Amino acid sequence: MMKPTPEIKDFIRLLTTREALFSNRKDPDPVVSIITPFYNSHTYFKQTYHSIMAQTWQNFEWILVDDGSTDPEALELFTSLPDWSPKIRTYSHDCNRGPAAGRNTAIKHALGQYLFFMDADDLIDPTYIEKGVLFLELHPSVAFVSAYVAHFQDEETWSPSSANFPGVLIDYNPLTGRLLYRRSAWDQLGGYDENRRCYEDWEVWLRAIVQGQRGWTIPEFLDCYRRTASGTLATYEADALRKQDALTQIRSLYAEYFATHQLLPAEPPNLAFETSWFHADFPRQNLLASPRRQVLCIFPHLEIGGADKFNLDLISQLLARGYGVTIATTLPSHHPWHHQFYALTPDIFHLPHLGDPYSWLMILKYLITSRQVDTVLLSNSYIAYYWLPFLRSAFPRVAFLDYTHTTDTWRGCGYPRVSCQFSQWLHLRIVSCNHLADIYRALNPESIANVRTCYINVDPEYWRPDPDRGRHCRQALGIPPEQVVLLTPARLVAQKRPLFLVEIVKTLVDSGLPVRALILSAGHVHLQPDVEAKIAQYGLGDQLQILPPVAPGSSMQAYYDIADILLLPSAYEGISLAVYEAMAMGLPVVASDVGGQSELVVPEAGFLVPLGQADAAEVQAYIEVLHPLVTSPSLRQEVGRQARQRIVAKFSLRAMGERMAALFAEAAAQPDPKLPPASSLADEALLWALEFTRLEQGHTGQAALPQPRGESQVSRDTLTHYINLVNLARIELQAIKASRWWRLRHPFSAGKLTELAEPLSTVEGPISQATLQHYINLAKLAQAELEAIKDSKWWRLRHLLSDRGS
Repeated sequence: MMKPTPEIKDFIRLLTTREALFSNRKDPDPVVSIITPFYNSHTYFKQTYHSIMAQTWQNFEWILVDDGSTDPEALELFTSLPDWSPKIRTYSHDCNRGPAAGRNTAIKHALGQYLFFMDADDLIDPTYIEKGVLFLELHPSVAFVSAYVAHFQDEETWSPSSANFPGVLIDYNPLTGRLLYRRSAWDQLGGYDENRRCYEDWEVWLRAIVQGQRGWTIPEFLDCYRRTASGTLATYEADALRKQDALTQIRSLYAEYFATHQLLPAEPPNLAFETSWFHADFPRQNLLASPRRQVLCIFPHLEIGGADKFNLDLISQLLARGYGVTIATTLPSHHPWHHQFYALTPDIFHLPHLGDPYSWLMILKYLITSRQVDTVLLSNSYIAYYWLPFLRSAFPRVAFLDYTHTTDTWRGCGYPRVSCQFSQWLHLRIVSCNHLADIYRALNPESIANVRTCYINVDPEYWRPDPDRGRHCRQALGIPPEQVVLLTPARLVAQKRPLFLVEIVKTLVDSGLPVRALILSAGHVHLQPDVEAKIAQYGLGDQLQILPPVAPGSSMQAYYDIADILLLPSAYEGISLAVYEAMAMGLPVVASDVGGQSELVVPEAGFLVPLGQADAAEVQAYIEVLHPLVTSPSLRQEVGRQARQRIVAKFSLRAMGERMAALFAEAAAQPDPKLPPASSLADEALLWALEFTRLEQGHTGQAALPQPRGESQVSRDTLTHYINLVNLARIELQAIKASRWWRLRHPFSAGKLTELAEPLSTVEGPISQATLQHYINLAKLAQAELEAIKDSKWWRLRHLLSDRGS
């Protein structure tokens, strides 16, 4: 579940303090009409106003209807609203008629082709409306689009509520009042039922399903619903009898339809492919005026790893130098580092969330035009190279660069090969070390002129050793002072050779050296079962431990503080980020002599071992280097001192930022070579690349998240549905068991409630049938407990809570 921040309060803080790149002009033909009822809504309105004015979709009008406010301060604020922005129009009711009537009145005056429903005290992500417009424009068969919800203030919960399961709508309302609706589809519904003072939105969503309309939910937390004890919904639900009556009335209208129709989970809407999509422009204009230089970064994902950490550092450096940054990602992913990037910029577009891969080029062209981008940077996105002929033709004044970290074993040495193939469409190609530049020269000598080196570097002030922190962390992990800690921060994949690492540690232990090895896994853990099996086989459970990954921050620094030596026997690298970090933290490095490692690790600052066959001879080569380091604290201290000094002098993060800014300026100053427009050959190449990508990722069309690969895996949306059912039951059970009359009577055990609450953590990686069955069982358990309670005599007598029909 991709969260924008670890804590909801941090998300709200960002939303209420983001800089707004807003053009405060009135649009004569607004594309979006924002619809807001207003009733004594002055307390939080300024935050809502900031949220709307920070929207990256700027072609909108905002229509507010005062529904008979009685508070003088609220009336004064409402009267002044047209002066706040020319985009605001206001209307008033003579008396309070309810939010349904307020919205209907606003819709009557709306000019937009899309309606966005917004209450006067809630918040939305800056990109929400824009992403909604992009999605609905690309999918004309979809009537409305929503997003995941963050509840805040009196209640703080992440709620992945989804419109993708229409069949559950009769049981509970997974949608909020903040979503974007196609105006033509809305007009077919006939508006809100003004006789309903509560659940009027739920009733209209049910009506939409019955009329055959379909919605879709963007799997991102873009919607923030303020929960307060004095709010309209909370006040209404405090009267249980009135609430139950309203629920019964609504369900009675549509229960027969839901009982007689099989409403399956919605499939991702697909596009009918035509090659014209590659040359088409997005039909809407949305120019964001900004005095800053604008960069569009195209990355595959926002995951845990050295390349992503460099991307994070680069964006931080660009922002510090006055750039604006937009990010587009091209692979389905859970983006575990999304929150790290979101803290720097909210302008993040995960293309698989918005449309079929055939539409991604159109979305990119829209973003370049909308943000008035000066520079496009590609890094590790394979499909992005095939867009270059089209993007260069459309944007001759934009500078295009790529950044490559290392060679790889796939597709003929990975990104260096494809970068060389598309070199004529790149102003500059930046590599992480001179060794990689030599590989470019060997791959394509004629294209070496536009290759430049920029080391990834680290911040030596951030990565600074702290002995006290290390001692505390050692104690927490139970590591005695006499043990020498070898740290390997690496993904458990073949590139990092974790199985070979086990052999090295076994040999050290067998020789009687007091070592403890820690593998700090990061991202992919494909080989973890094999590594664990080998550790068990050799009886190394007390000497070799696999630790879970950590985000960038003090916890990662603490692991370096624990360590005495960095050990990294990789099969290939550019220059490992872990080597930079360890040297900055004053650690001696023992690593493979691969890639450009020797450009950073000089003899006095570390030790590089020639790459071998992962056999006894190579193990012995590592032992010969490690033995003196393990047995000599003074040698470790001196090598670590030299290592940190080298980082401070030549490899600081500031130096990287200055170098990249200079390369951006160099690329922008190059004259455009007047390349020919993209040809039918470029069409065919892009088509093949897209088809290959879809097959490689298991795509069957536009996908919000990775799709199942084989019968052993299931859809994440299906799992989310059952998690939502369990959460719903858990909330109701908690409400029942927190009540006074439950505590007095207490005829049932509360043990099952703990059983329900415990497993509801984020589910990462592929989803198995066993995982799905686990949550199905939890849902059944919850429903059985609720039914047992509600069948009891005392429940029927008291009946203080509503039956949500979980």
